[in-house]
Amino acid sequence: MKGAERAFQDQRWDDVVYSAQMCVEQSTKSILLLLGIDYPKEHDVSDVFSELAGRKDIPEWFKENVPSVSRHVAELAGLRGLAGYGYEKGLDADYFKDYASEAFEAAKTTLSLCEKLVKQLYSIEE
Repeated sequence: MKGAERAFQDQRWDDVVYSAQMCVEQSTKSILLLLGIDYPKEHDVSDVFSELAGRKDIPEWFKENVPSVSRHVAELAGLRGLAGYGYEKGLDADYFKDYASEAFEAAKTTLSLCEKLVKQLYSIEE
């Protein structure tokens, strides 16, 4: 998340998207690991993550957010390669300028939700 934040401050829009994707991926995979759920060894784990909405051991507040988080996982995973290697296709950092703030917010929200769930499941007080 810090990488996405710094890239946003520096207006490196491609790095915002790339770092946001990594944050979303790592946050969601941490939840899957925590719950003992095997997931594909790829960037897009949205299909497996979306199954959390049907689990009884997941708090309702988190389950309500699973569809939007899953959508962000899939969307950002689809853009990861382009954000990281778009220069090979002649794209510059400004290609992602209009999308960077959405990616950044998705990462912040996903990280916050996942942190809150970990704290709740492990009864960790702030």
